[in-house]
Amino acid sequence: MHLSKRHSLLALGALCCGLLTGPTGAFAQDAWPAKPVRIVVPFAPGGSNDVIARRLAQRLGSTLGQSVVVDNRAGGGSTVGNQLVASSPADGYTFLFVSGSLATTAAVQKTPYDPVKAFEPISRVASAPFVVMTREGFPAKNVQELIAYAKQNPGRINYGSAGLGDSTQLATELFNHTAGIRMTGVNYKGIAPAQLDMLAGRIDLVVTTIAAVRGTAAEKLPMLAFTSEQRDPDHPSIPTVREAGLDYVVEVWWGLFAPAGLPPAIRDRMNREVAAICADKEFASFLKTAGAVPAPSTPQALRELVAKDVARWTQTAQRAGLQ
Repeated sequence: MHLSKRHSLLALGALCCGLLTGPTGAFAQDAWPAKPVRIVVPFAPGGSNDVIARRLAQRLGSTLGQSVVVDNRAGGGSTVGNQLVASSPADGYTFLFVSGSLATTAAVQKTPYDPVKAFEPISRVASAPFVVMTREGFPAKNVQELIAYAKQNPGRINYGSAGLGDSTQLATELFNHTAGIRMTGVNYKGIAPAQLDMLAGRIDLVVTTIAAVRGTAAEKLPMLAFTSEQRDPDHPSIPTVREAGLDYVVEVWWGLFAPAGLPPAIRDRMNREVAAICADKEFASFLKTAGAVPAPSTPQALRELVAKDVARWTQTAQRAGLQ
């Protein structure tokens, strides 16, 4: 009797230990998050990455029941903040909110991390098309005329970009290749000064986002085409580049990542939370003010997107001699 009671107590103790510290870590995962969560933004405050991340953090804080804070770590074309997350513990308390610059930066410089393997994708959050804009008085009024003019005047069209290796430059160089033309790039420290020079007539063309021109004088400049698959609902009269017969679709995207090795239960919980937020009309309305739309995805789809973009932009950069 005494021995049987002792065995029962031992068995009960083993069961309790298994629930608390067993290999599945069920108890520990159910308790997550037990402290504030950090979302690293690898850019300075005020840009699209920061603005969207802060609204996402606010919403996640409400659903997770913990504070979710944004930590801006700018530098190195996003490599400083990206590396910080890549080297952080995969415990569910550090995440990365970054745009497609995760891929474009790796296409033009050697990064201290592998953009595909160093991170655990959670979900894409939003996407936005580029728009091809020109200065007033530019002789081409549509994509077909632009291509014809560029072929007649190789290298004479000057386009502006937000800097070496920026998505605006790579998107334009991909357009050059796809259309079989040559335009001359002028790099700026950000897209705003490029748009100002286009307003002044010093450059001819910019491939930018609606968010970048909204509320500025550049918003009134001619828009030749959007780079999305479908026409922009807010600008239904403006065609897409594909409608001109080019196999060319380019979009800006923003996504949420964690350090590689994040427990699947936390990854899946965060994926569900992001999907629910993206389905909310208020969040969609907020994204619209930034020229974007909700675009949630599975973790695997986001991983494939990063890998595809790294390959595409690396090839584009090598072709254009940008590395």
